[in-house]
Parts: sequence; C-alpha cells; structure tokens
Amino acid sequence: MKEIANRGKGKTLLISAGIEIMLIICIMAANLNPTPILYFIFYNLLYGLVFSLLIPLYCLYKENGAPASGRVLAEAGFKKLGIRQWGVLAAFVVFSVGGQLIPKMAVGEQIQWHLLPMGIVPLIMTTFFEEFLFRGFVQSRIDRQFGWVPAILVSGAMFSLYHLGYPGFCTWEDILLLFAVGGGFAAAYKLSGNNLIVSFFANLPNAFVTYMLKYEQFPVMSVSSTIAAAVTLVLIGLIFLLYHDFVRYGAHGIRS
Repeated sequence: MKEIANRGKGKTLLISAGIEIMLIICIMAANLNPTPILYFIFYNLLYGLVFSLLIPLYCLYKENGAPASGRVLAEAGFKKLGIRQWGVLAAFVVFSVGGQLIPKMAVGEQIQWHLLPMGIVPLIMTTFFEEFLFRGFVQSRIDRQFGWVPAILVSGAMFSLYHLGYPGFCTWEDILLLFAVGGGFAAAYKLSGNNLIVSFFANLPNAFVTYMLKYEQFPVMSVSSTIAAAVTLVLIGLIFLLYHDFVRYGAHGIRS
C-alpha cells in the first residue's frame, strides 16, 4: 500500500515537472518570433489549452475513474462561494492591489490606466490557465499527497518558474517576487477551502495592476491578441461542455 502511495507521489511530481518544462518551452517559442499566428499556436493553444487544461483534465478524469463531471471539477476547485470565500478574496485583493497602487498614487506617480482595456481579455485567459493548472490541478494533488505546506511552496515555485519563458521576467529579482506572489495565490486557494474562483479573482486584479505598472515587461497587447484570447476562451467553454457530455454519456456508454 505504501509502495503504491509512493508511486502516486512520484507520478504527481513527474507530471508536474513535465508540464512545467513544456510551458516554458512553449512560451519561449511564442515570444521568439511573436507573429500573431505563431503566438496563438504556441501560447494560446499549446501552453494554454493543451498543457494547462487538457492534460490536467485528462489526469483528473483518469484518477477519478468515470465520476460525474461535477466531482472532477470540484477536485479542481470549482466550488460555490460562501462567506469565508468572499472574506478571503476581499482580503487578498485589497492587499495585492492596494499594496501596489496606493504607494504609487501617494507619490503622484502616473498610472497607465489607458493600457488596461487592451489587456483585459488576454489577462483573463492567462489567469484562468495559471489558476486551473497551478492551483486547481497541481496544488490540490500535492496537498493530498504531501501536505498543505509543500503544496503551497510547489504551486508558488511553478508559478514563478514558468515565467522564465517570458523575456521580460527572467531576472532573479522577478522570479523571487513571483514566487512570493504565487505563494500568496496558493495561500488564498488553501484558506478558501481550495476554491479556484477565489484564487482566480485574487490573481486577476493583481495581473491588471501589474500590467499597468510594468507593461514594458509584458508581451505586446494588441487587437489581434484580444481576438485570439477571446477565441481561446470560447474554446475553453466548448472543452468543458464536451468534457461534461463525455463523462455523462461516453464513459458509461452512449444512451440510445
């Protein structure tokens, strides 16, 4: 029994490490020659849909056999919000957003508010992939197998290291800062009772503010990136819809 458990732990670490490496490679490839079509293929499709969504969904499905789709999604943190979740969310948003904006505004530094509209849709997409993978998939599995402290550390480390693929986030200072930020999102996920909605909405406002304050470190946000992100979000919805139907009918034999 212990040997089986150890094998499961090793498999979790191996899958997590493999996905992390592929994320970095895909993001580097997307930014190496960032034409719209290549960026869409390497970033939205490969980094996002394949390695951040489809492979985790497949692993969750295999682990749970053929349960109702709601159970698998609950395993990934798709749960209702209660008073506790709203409290955790509010605290983390105020801390992360206020901690960045208030000092800047207090000294009269100009905030690039005009940049935000173009970044909204791409950042919604990227934030979803980050939270589904690093919190809903990796952190939940490691929490069950190793405990909550290693889960938060691994989730935060994976969140920071995957940014090595972005040319603007390659310094040690950035990686250490992102580790602290990722650890914060992981803590929000754990404190909320492993609720993906909480960690997503704790991450998203922080992403908006970080983009406005450090836009030169981000990939260029344009009309094409907004359209590509919108298409990807539609594909995410279709994947979940097809997944639900597959689990409901295909796994138990299609009903006549």
